[in-house]
Amino acid sequence: MKWRNWHYRFSFKTKILGLVFSVSMISVSLMAVFTSYYYTESAKNDFYMIAQDSTARMNHQLDRYFTQMAQSTYASIAGPLPSNSILGDNPESGLLQKWLISGHMFSREQEALVEGIMSKYIAINYSNVLGLVLRSHDNRLIYSKDHSLSHPMIRSSPWINDTLADTLTIVPSHYRPQNTLMAAYPYITLIVPVFDPNSLKLVGNLNIALSMTEIEDILGQTRLGRTGFFFIVDSSGEIVYHPDVNLAGRRVEDTAIRALPLGGQGAVIKRDGEKILMSGNRSELTGWDLVASVPMHEMASGLDFARKATLFVMSGIIVISLLFIPRMVDQVVRPILRLRNLMKQVEQGDTSVNAEVIAGKDEIQQLNGSFNQMTTRLNELIHTVHRLEINEMQLQLRQRDAHIQALQNQINPHLLYNTLEIIKSIAFIEKVPTIEKMVTSLAAVYRYSSKMPGAEVLLRDELKNLQHYLEIIHIRFEHFQSRISVHESCLDCRVIKLSLQPIVENSVKYAVEPKNGNAQITVTAYESDGDLIIDISDNGNGFPEEDLARIRHRMKLVEQQPEPASHEESVGLINVHSRMALRYGPPYGVSVHSLPGRGSKVSLRFPNKINS
Repeated sequence: MKWRNWHYRFSFKTKILGLVFSVSMISVSLMAVFTSYYYTESAKNDFYMIAQDSTARMNHQLDRYFTQMAQSTYASIAGPLPSNSILGDNPESGLLQKWLISGHMFSREQEALVEGIMSKYIAINYSNVLGLVLRSHDNRLIYSKDHSLSHPMIRSSPWINDTLADTLTIVPSHYRPQNTLMAAYPYITLIVPVFDPNSLKLVGNLNIALSMTEIEDILGQTRLGRTGFFFIVDSSGEIVYHPDVNLAGRRVEDTAIRALPLGGQGAVIKRDGEKILMSGNRSELTGWDLVASVPMHEMASGLDFARKATLFVMSGIIVISLLFIPRMVDQVVRPILRLRNLMKQVEQGDTSVNAEVIAGKDEIQQLNGSFNQMTTRLNELIHTVHRLEINEMQLQLRQRDAHIQALQNQINPHLLYNTLEIIKSIAFIEKVPTIEKMVTSLAAVYRYSSKMPGAEVLLRDELKNLQHYLEIIHIRFEHFQSRISVHESCLDCRVIKLSLQPIVENSVKYAVEPKNGNAQITVTAYESDGDLIIDISDNGNGFPEEDLARIRHRMKLVEQQPEPASHEESVGLINVHSRMALRYGPPYGVSVHSLPGRGSKVSLRFPNKINS
């Protein structure tokens, strides 16, 4: 509890200074945090957008480059025209298809012609073609001249063990020298299907080994930041191209970029303690991912400026707080201190002091005005207390007189009980059981009515008193009938005392007496919507329409302004409804339903409260 009130140990001035300084520092700190966060997110989003555009454009260039390379070989595969009217027959015409179909019948001179065709294609067309390998369906190979593609260290090339491809396929390959400590030399193999022009069946593949120079040129056209770069990863997770040659041919999960984003996603990875932004784009032709990589600080260069600006603003706020805020706080606290001194004078008994009030909306000046009103009111109260002390003495005397009068009034019920007991004894002696029974019931009714404690009673007690009253009515009217039907679970509910007997008495007056006792009264109780409902029904003549309307109007007035009923209405419907409305409020109370010539039903709704 002491720690909860720790701030009361400090002065108001100190708390204001601490609050202003704390709010300033928290505001600047939150501004710095949110600025850093949004700058970082903005830089990441900008990078992802630029990287997606760049990688998509470069992927398109690579796909077009590979497609053009494949298309440029179609003329070489077909060879020159078979004959010429001037030069005569050309021995190279269709030679590649012939070798693929029946190459085992070729002589060494014919194979040299095939090699020459492929070598001329390399010399005439592209300098970045490392060599060509022609592969037949029975796995015979023939290489272009001046090549090193048959070196033992590249026996894992796709033209050695892979199955023949019937569509254009791009396969990354690596040449690793005998000195395995050196990095693998990457190159790319385009596998072009070759078909028999007569049967259109696949007869072999033309494998074109390409260097990485063209890819390096394409990837080098776009820069990201100062040190950003692009690299390529194939669908199996192996690095096809990377500016760091040592990473070529290695699997991504074996490197520091194992959290590589693939399939067009973006990610932030840590490398050597530095955050690196990465974003990839997948080629539909090759299935490779072209990945852009750049350090975070190069894309979020404005973040450093924002941090420096935040530190500058924070320093300025500290200086301003130390120089100006104490003076401003003094202006605010000085009127409070004056008011505190005036309160001490009032505490010592001087209630004649007044505070200076300057008109305006300042809360302290309004408090000064309230202080003056308080002292004025305090002086009035002091005089009033003296007057009330005299009135209190007079009130005590009146209360003592009322208590004596209440004790005297209790004599009357005792006299009535004693008289009824005498009549009961005489009836017993004279052997008149009807009178004896009526007097017993009447005494029980008056004894129940005169009990003072509590406005609420148990329903079982209220029904017991009602039963005594009905016994008197049964004696009075020989043909009168009554029935009480209440479930055992409702007997312990609490109801207002003397709420049933006045309603039944009203039914006797307006339903039983006009029929000379040939009528019936039924009392039922049940639960409905969580409330206790008590219905009192009779089969009398019912209420006239105008009387029923008047009763309901009076009940509405009681609900709108609940006041005790007047003397002439001390019993009956209005009295009971008024007491219920005063105690429980709406929707509780009495409701009346009547059918002319058939009878009436009065319903009482109580909250379902069980005696505890």
